[in-house]
Amino acid sequence: MTVGAGGQALAELPRVESLTDRQRRGADCVFCRRELVTGHVIDLGPRPLGTHGVKAHWFPRACKPRCA
Repeated sequence: MTVGAGGQALAELPRVESLTDRQRRGADCVFCRRELVTGHVIDLGPRPLGTHGVKAHWFPRACKPRCA
């Protein structure tokens, strides 16, 4: 388990490179690839993403209660 900047535990996620564009944009669950529907979504919190020397964050989402 990874720890975020605020000390909260962060769930292990698939590697960003292995995700589809829809998963990276938060339209599909990062775990099961189902399309996310309003009211059945949980934000998993900002995650650091460092590529090509640029520090950024991405904001994964998952379906609840199935995957989150």
